[in-house]
Amino acid sequence: MFENNPGVYPDVAHSRTEDRQLAIGVTHGMRWLLVAFTLRRIKGHIFIRPISARYMHSKEIEHYGQQT
Repeated sequence: MFENNPGVYPDVAHSRTEDRQLAIGVTHGMRWLLVAFTLRRIKGHIFIRPISARYMHSKEIEHYGQQT
């Protein structure tokens, strides 16, 4: 999904202690996927720490399409 240029949006509603992001995009199998993650810097390197990942429901896909 990350290779297909997903939309990345801040997820301010779910954390007050870290900057969470939501990535929404399509897999190579053409399924919509939502990934919640945060970025961690460790010894000068940046790592993606996944928090949650799941396929999106049809209503979520429709809502996302209306927002973009």
